[in-house]
Amino acid sequence: MNTRQAQILKLIVDEYIRSAEPVSSKQLCEYYKLPFSSATVRNDMAVLEDLGLIAQPHTSAGRVPTEKAYRFYIQQGQPAKVNKGVSIKITLRRIPRAPTPEERLAQVGQAVVQASGEAVMLATNRPWSTTLGLANLLRKPEFQSGTAILVLAESLERFDAAFKDLLGTATDEVTVLLGNENPLGDELASVVVKSTLGNGSEGVLGIVGPLRMDYNRNIALLTQAKKVLEQPLLSL
Repeated sequence: MNTRQAQILKLIVDEYIRSAEPVSSKQLCEYYKLPFSSATVRNDMAVLEDLGLIAQPHTSAGRVPTEKAYRFYIQQGQPAKVNKGVSIKITLRRIPRAPTPEERLAQVGQAVVQASGEAVMLATNRPWSTTLGLANLLRKPEFQSGTAILVLAESLERFDAAFKDLLGTATDEVTVLLGNENPLGDELASVVVKSTLGNGSEGVLGIVGPLRMDYNRNIALLTQAKKVLEQPLLSL
């Protein structure tokens, strides 16, 4: 894959995240005003398809990214500069007294739900766990068909078991879990981080969404959320 093809792949992922629709060469050229022809883009897309980075749905002439493409995209991308820390802190300041670690984790989790538009899993080593924003998953375009809803339902059934897995696999660095790495199954992606909470407990915060989620934004959100979580309980 050459530099231009890598650029086109990134744009395909960006556009699919934005539109939730298969991406065509014409669409890329027109929307991003590319300095090369639609024929050149089609040829490069054929190369990317041969490499297993994009695929063609049966009902569309466009292409969609594969899991392999998302892995490449995550490795190449830079976390977005998201100024969500202020909104998270404002939410915490509304608590009249210093919260417990679990209460703070829930408050931060709710702020992340609102900022990301995804579902959020929370767990501590106490043990304590909860899930927020599941309705967001049900609204995603990829989960609107009958078959997709059944697949999503099977993924949701894994949530209870996934809490223990996330506690064991999450690290102090924000990590993206795809495919067989993800305890929730192949149809969903998880962005997770472990934080040191008050009173000697540890917590895991995970953003859960479709493979089409905005990884750069969600990585930036969890980076900020971890900073908020690890402040002393009485400081906010």
